[in-house]
Amino acid sequence: MIPHDFAPPWRLIHTEPASGASNMALDQALLEAASGDKLPVTLRFYRWDPPALSIGRFQPLSDVDLDACASEGIEVVRRPTGGKSILHLDDFTYSIVIPRGLPLPENVITAYRLISGGILRALRHLGLTAVLQSRASEDYRAAGGACFAAATQADLEYNGKKLCGSAQVRRGGATLQHGSIMIEDHSDMLFGLLRFDGTAEMELQREHYRLRCTALSQVDMPCTWADLAGSFVSGFREAFDVDISPGSLSTWEKERWHILTDAYASSPWLDNADSHAFPQA
Repeated sequence: MIPHDFAPPWRLIHTEPASGASNMALDQALLEAASGDKLPVTLRFYRWDPPALSIGRFQPLSDVDLDACASEGIEVVRRPTGGKSILHLDDFTYSIVIPRGLPLPENVITAYRLISGGILRALRHLGLTAVLQSRASEDYRAAGGACFAAATQADLEYNGKKLCGSAQVRRGGATLQHGSIMIEDHSDMLFGLLRFDGTAEMELQREHYRLRCTALSQVDMPCTWADLAGSFVSGFREAFDVDISPGSLSTWEKERWHILTDAYASSPWLDNADSHAFPQA
């Protein structure tokens, strides 16, 4: 049952397609704001321009072929959340920020399940009956540098294949969860951007990825980014029984977003897989 305290109107933030550093900076700015002033739950959908490869906060940069990324015009950015590499090209990315003081379960898996209720309903609006992954894969460390190839209890599956992956982080009592749904399959490009111990290993990992993961175009579900945005609003509105209305960023959020964008674009943040620090500026 959804806690009644989630009932206040939620804020929907629309932003133009932006760089990976800009997108990650805004997610952190929203999280920081939510740990201070009393704010509504914030739901955001975003796109990436240029296309980007995002890596997890603890992931070694050595997983990535930086020369290949530069050649393909792919930005590389480190997320404030965990996980492995995700190629943001023809995908739908969401984030939800839950302010301090709201009754989100302390157990991370339970919190994932609560938030996933909105995503499951969103997918039903598209005609897809997805399910929440019941347990984490034992081969997470062996799944290579591709995030979607590794199963976690935050994943949503359709017909036994991963369709939506998410990650979560908490700071100052507030919670950020963001995740991605692949609209088109770009696994060939993704695996050309990562490092492997030879061609045989790359082909093995790519085959594992294709057996484990799917894109909407591969399940005969043609839809646009806008279709997904509309379904997510409907899904979360129904799951949490709340009004969700377009809102705007505060002056503090805008200023913090701008400052953090430079930090996320910096070499020190990208180079260092730090288990504690966030970019600070």
